[in-house]
Amino acid sequence: METGTQKWSGVGRLAHLVAELGRQRTHRIDACIDTQQLMVDDAAGGEYLQLAGVEGTQATEFVSSGRWQGVPMNKRALTQLGQKVSPHVPGKFLCNLATGESDLACDLLTGLMNRAEKRLLIRQLDGEVRAVLSDKYRFIDNYDLVGQALETAAAVNARVVSCSLSDDHMRIKLIAPDLWSAFDTGKPGHQFFSPGQLGNAEWQESNGIAGEVAESQGFSHGGNIVWPVCTISNSETGAGGASVTFGVCDSACFNMMIIEKMQRCVHLGSKLETGYYSDETISVDSQAIMLKMRDSIKACFTPETLAKVIDDRTKAAAYHVAAPSTAVDNVVKAFDLPDGKRDALFSHFIKDYSPTLDGLSQAVARLAQDEPDADSQHGLEVVAGQIISQPALVRV
Repeated sequence: METGTQKWSGVGRLAHLVAELGRQRTHRIDACIDTQQLMVDDAAGGEYLQLAGVEGTQATEFVSSGRWQGVPMNKRALTQLGQKVSPHVPGKFLCNLATGESDLACDLLTGLMNRAEKRLLIRQLDGEVRAVLSDKYRFIDNYDLVGQALETAAAVNARVVSCSLSDDHMRIKLIAPDLWSAFDTGKPGHQFFSPGQLGNAEWQESNGIAGEVAESQGFSHGGNIVWPVCTISNSETGAGGASVTFGVCDSACFNMMIIEKMQRCVHLGSKLETGYYSDETISVDSQAIMLKMRDSIKACFTPETLAKVIDDRTKAAAYHVAAPSTAVDNVVKAFDLPDGKRDALFSHFIKDYSPTLDGLSQAVARLAQDEPDADSQHGLEVVAGQIISQPALVRV
């Protein structure tokens, strides 16, 4: 990967994430704009809808690509705009209208925006409107969150073990190698495995935790042990607030599961004034919020927090799954997983993990490593944790 000018997304190393967030800082535009100064058109010949400023208004300074005198909207931004006008325009209907009858979609949205005075925060990146948000939106900046997370990680001797970035979410995972607990999975031979032996080798390599690198970072224990994991998440596009969640990671495969939400901060504050918002202004909000989350990060790395989840997993490991095929079917149904994941999940469960509720959870966590999409990977890690924290959800 080249840094500086080339975009990066997916799951990978800290250097990739930091370089991309730095690049985005120089390519983003954030402005609060009066909707009566905005219009929607299909100047690209109906290929996509774009947001433009009404000629002669200040909005032309904030929303202009130079080519079509407007900026294309991605699907999320278009759907959000439909929710911000009054009356609301349902997202599915609006997307279908934009595809089949783009001129009608433009007239509808422009007319509704111009009916009443209202301000919206328009977030742009790389020549595209990536989000249309409320004028009460409170900035929580990804770049600042990573900085504060690394500062706090150093204070508790934690390491960055995985990073991911998608159009809607940034996540960074921390592990403190010195805080661990031995855990008997009940699967013969697991006590002899080296770190990551059961995991997805390509996934480990992309995260920089494979082989000798893992040992140099302190992930060198023999047998299966459990480390606490802290995940810091954020969305800059209105797809959720900033959060700190607690989970665990098994050394045999580097499987991660998310158990509990420790802190959540919403993007809601005072009304924004019309105009551009600089990096300095954005940083003031995000740094103040991250200070509130700092204690939650530290709370993930205490013996008491780890002991509680080990107790829950010990109970799950004692729950024998008599019908593995049925158990997998129940997981797929309970958590609405794609049918195509069923066979892979069953294969992981039968081949590598004990026939217990804990083993089933681990199989889901292992399946997450095979996911190329960062958000889907995170979703499976949440499912793995819910099997432990809410076993009644899976009837086995």
